[in-house]
Formats: sequence, C-alpha cells, structure tokens
Amino acid sequence: MIRYLPLVLVVMLPVLVTVTAHSAGRPSAPVVEPAFFEHLEKFHGHTCAGSLMGARLGLAAKTALKAAGGEGKLKARYSDHSCPLDGIQFAAGTTYGNKAIEVVNQNEHRLLLTAEKNGRQVEARLTRGAEEKGKKFRELKGRATALPAGSAERQRLEKSVEDLLAWFRTAPDVEVVQVRVVR
Repeated sequence: MIRYLPLVLVVMLPVLVTVTAHSAGRPSAPVVEPAFFEHLEKFHGHTCAGSLMGARLGLAAKTALKAAGGEGKLKARYSDHSCPLDGIQFAAGTTYGNKAIEVVNQNEHRLLLTAEKNGRQVEARLTRGAEEKGKKFRELKGRATALPAGSAERQRLEKSVEDLLAWFRTAPDVEVVQVRVVR
C-alpha cells in the first residue's frame, strides 16, 4: 500500500535519525530512534521487510548524497512499484505529495536520488544478502499465516519473521545497501 507522506513527518525526520561515523574500523548502521520505525509503520499501514528495505535505501542514499555535496530539494526515481516506495518516501522525504518521486517499474530495487540545486546524484541498491532476506521474509510470513494461530510451528515462524525485521532495522549499511555516487 503506497501512501502520501504528511508534511509533519518530513519535519520530524531530522530528530529521528542520526548518522554515525564508522566505529572501530567497522561500518555501522545509522542510529535510528525507535520512533522512526513506529512512524514508518503507521505511514505504511504495517511492518514489513519491504518498507524497511525502502527506508534503508532512502537513508543511505540521502546520507551519501549529502556527503557528496548534494544541495537543494531531493528527487527520487525508484525502479519497482512495491512496499519499499513507502520507506523511501518516508526516509528521504521524496513523496508523491511533493512530486519528488518517480516510479519506473523495472522490477528491481534501485533508487536514484538527485539533489536538484547542483545535480549531484547517487544510486542505492540492496545487497544480494538483503534481497535474499526479503524473499525469506515473504516465504516465512506466508507459511506462518497459513497455520493456526497459537500453534507452536506458527510461533516459531513468527519469531523468525521478527528476527528478519530486526535485522533490517539494525544491520550495518554495508550489509543492506550498496551506494555509489553517479555524479
């Protein structure tokens, strides 16, 4: 379900995400306040690996674009019409409402983020590992919902689903997203 991002959330984002430098020589994930994920869930309508993947793509691309000197309003182009769109809109502030996102349905998780003022641009893609975890999430979620509520097997599968969601929230960027400066 793709939604429009209310302006109030765009204003709130800077206090919900803090980007940290690498620690002890290892890359780290952005420090994201729990409220960020709570707001994302409300915006998207549920929690899923797709919206989290989109949020990670949006956060990593926005961080890389700013580090590359990107200035001005951001514009996004995403290559799949699916749940990650909401995560991208939410994390990067590039929404349908502000006409800052375009979707070209090529069935791939590829985000191109551009700073309008100086044309700087980055491309963000999911790692192979993240794509595999996204597929595993869909498989396990489907199997779990087909089982009777409260059954031991369903509870085991739901725990695995929650573990995957936790990974998407906290894994280091290099495990989830590949970002390169295009120009």
